[in-house]
Amino acid sequence: MTRTANSRRWALRLGALVAVLALALAACGGGDDEKGDGGGGGDEGKPVAGGTVTYAVEGATTNFCIPRAQLAISGILVVEAVYDTLTRPTQDPNVYEPYLAKSVTPNDDYTQWTIEVRDGVTFHDGTPLTAEVVKQNLDVWRNGVLLNFVFQNIADTVVSGNTVVVTTKVPWVAFPAFLWSTGRTGIAAPSQLDSPDCDTKMVGTGPFKVDTFDPTTGNVSTSKNESYWREGYPYLDGIDFIVQEESSQRFNGLEGGQFDITHSSGGKDLSTAQAIAGTTTQLEPKGRQEISHMLINVSRPPLNNVDARKAVAMAVDRDKLNLIDQKGMARYANQVFDTRITGYVEDPGFPKHDVAEAKKLVEKVKAANGGQFAFTIATTFDQSTQTLFKEVKRQLAQVGIEVTLAAPVDQATIINQAIGGSVDAFGWRNYPGQDPDTLYVWFYGGSIVNFNHIDDPVIDEALNTGRSDPDPDERKQAYETFNRRMSEQVYNMWTWYTQWFVAHSDSVHGITGPNLPDDTGAVGTEKPVDILAGYHQMLGIWSSK
Repeated sequence: MTRTANSRRWALRLGALVAVLALALAACGGGDDEKGDGGGGGDEGKPVAGGTVTYAVEGATTNFCIPRAQLAISGILVVEAVYDTLTRPTQDPNVYEPYLAKSVTPNDDYTQWTIEVRDGVTFHDGTPLTAEVVKQNLDVWRNGVLLNFVFQNIADTVVSGNTVVVTTKVPWVAFPAFLWSTGRTGIAAPSQLDSPDCDTKMVGTGPFKVDTFDPTTGNVSTSKNESYWREGYPYLDGIDFIVQEESSQRFNGLEGGQFDITHSSGGKDLSTAQAIAGTTTQLEPKGRQEISHMLINVSRPPLNNVDARKAVAMAVDRDKLNLIDQKGMARYANQVFDTRITGYVEDPGFPKHDVAEAKKLVEKVKAANGGQFAFTIATTFDQSTQTLFKEVKRQLAQVGIEVTLAAPVDQATIINQAIGGSVDAFGWRNYPGQDPDTLYVWFYGGSIVNFNHIDDPVIDEALNTGRSDPDPDERKQAYETFNRRMSEQVYNMWTWYTQWFVAHSDSVHGITGPNLPDDTGAVGTEKPVDILAGYHQMLGIWSSK
């Protein structure tokens, strides 16, 4: 296979993007997989074709028009079944492979990328995948409502034969990572992109095609794409995605046989899943996990004051939160990166638990604010989240900080509040372990999804250097600077790494999928990522029942 040039030399990896909207401070990152294989799949026997499985997902997606779809993990799993992306991640966070693209190659200074389109691929409506179609997708992404900031570095796209030549405004070392975008940038057919029903008319090249989609419930029923370009795949006749927001009901359904597969994150849910007889639980490996945290709007008083943010961090006892929410299983995070990611440092300077020092800072903040130190935390309806933040409120009250828990609202409402800057803080999980350049959209000044409303020249300079400097040592130094600045300034209240897992009936196999294809389309030697922030492949799933 023609790899992205220098893909083993540079860290071309991908992290969270614009619409990874999973809101919950309820995830853990510790312990070993007692019933599964930790995400690897192992020797599951010879796959057999046929059968349909039901996948219970944690949230509803009502819009699958890729340029503007707000996709959390539930929607991304549907996209993985129905669409293909131009590139995909591997188990090695330093390696990124072409997928629907045959190759993705830069020029010498990383200001131009040539995407060679794979031959012989057709959409579910029978139309062919061409370079013109790939250009159309890229153009609607960079001009779309949600993805325009993500792809604003693209200056031009030009078709040349079976390739699309992408010219960038500044060198873009990690560009291939964004062609996956945590699985959300599926290539859609012109018949979908040009349709007034783009939100609901789902037409991709993926292993499964849509039979029914109910935007009121988010349920999606799919059937096998008999013309899929990867010979022999998929194995299943179909996958039915059923929305069940309450995790306990998902596990009840798994135990009772109504569901064949489900997903979740967090210590309580993991313990529940591992106790179900006749099931297997596969964990996301450590080292590239998302970070659970309280996201802070640093533009609103009193949390626009670094002393106020430090007081909050020092006052919160994460050990108690861990016991309440994670059964003590959490692996604490003090920074925006997990251990395998470029920019990770052993001690980035995040404040340690120190109640006495917190009280001193509280008095300092109150003295400058007329004796007041109060803010509001926005929450969803999730009961675990409610319990967690009640404990946070209790702990902060002990050092003199007054916290109001806002009336629960849905995730979309909090997102709108965050974009508008009208919320002080809320629970959040994000930033899965891929190329650190993918954090550009979350923290660069002026980004629509800079929910923290950070405007920090140190952050911006580090992100600019990391994006454009091809020297791996310079990139590493830039992202270490960015990481330390994030933690020292307490731009977020870090808690722990998020332990995603997939739980499934023992009759279900192939969750982590086959190896990625070589340039002929045949199964190659490169292994795909196992599970990453809940994401995994769909085409290799098979059923033995």
